[in-house]
Amino acid sequence: MKEITKNIKEKQFHKVYLITGDEDYLIFQARQMLKNALVAEGDEMNFTLFEETKVDLVALGDLASTFPFFSEKRVILLNRTNIMKTGKDEFLKILNQLPDTTCLIICEPGKMDTRTKVYKWIKSNGYIAELLKKDQKEKTLLTFLARTLAKDQKQIRENNARYFLSLVGDDYYQIKNEAEKLISYLGEETEVTREVIDAVVTEQIQNKIFDMISAVAEKDQNLALKLYNDLILLKEDPIYILSLLVRQYRILSILKPMRMARRSDADMAKAAGVPPFVIRKYDVQMRAYTKEQLERCLRYAVKMEADIKMGLLGAQVGVEMLLITLIRS
Repeated sequence: MKEITKNIKEKQFHKVYLITGDEDYLIFQARQMLKNALVAEGDEMNFTLFEETKVDLVALGDLASTFPFFSEKRVILLNRTNIMKTGKDEFLKILNQLPDTTCLIICEPGKMDTRTKVYKWIKSNGYIAELLKKDQKEKTLLTFLARTLAKDQKQIRENNARYFLSLVGDDYYQIKNEAEKLISYLGEETEVTREVIDAVVTEQIQNKIFDMISAVAEKDQNLALKLYNDLILLKEDPIYILSLLVRQYRILSILKPMRMARRSDADMAKAAGVPPFVIRKYDVQMRAYTKEQLERCLRYAVKMEADIKMGLLGAQVGVEMLLITLIRS
């Protein structure tokens, strides 16, 4: 984001931007910043969007080589088109012939194959912004929350902001959505207190998954199943719940031996792919499990996920059976 901001400020742009990663909000912000800086609002002559569709590479090549109309730049946004995988040599040819007056913005969330010729070309001749949740520091999230509230003349103390993040998580979209709820709730009041947060903020599914795993560790079947049924009543997909369970056990399985070896929080966060500031929260849960228990729970969860995807069990019943198995094992 700093590089993109710098390019905009200096009005010195790369011909190609590849914006990738798992932080959807920042990906959206980056692409909008570039688009707004490169082409005037409403200028449909010099801006073209390809979104979530297979790209006609012949048409793209013709468009990319066309000079802008009464503008310095022609901007082409390729959003979630999968062109990094499907374009290959033909897309590489377009990149090689790209005039200085055309700017391609490629938004492809997820993990990129860094071995491809297209990726290597962009790395050498354009700019790649990889925006990842694990790279977001608590201070950055606190600042984002404070700025979001400040736009409507609302303020929050740091301890309450940390409490807010503990409930909402590290997703920018969710932070923004919940902050806007706080703003609406406050009306003419200006300060976000803990009481206001408790009255307004929706606790995220990840926190319920965290509580569910704690209940499993404590062999509290009633609580684990109650938490699960609460999520089902909220229309959460059992497959999604299971995927989060698998993810949580996988993270804990990575962190437990590292904590036993007295590794730093920064090393642990990097290995598990989570922000450093959440490690202390995982510490509480790690103490409830042995290394062997976590490995066994992960095996059970992965096997159940495979059985459900193969159609051997219904998803809702399968997750319930998994919870009971984990508690009784």
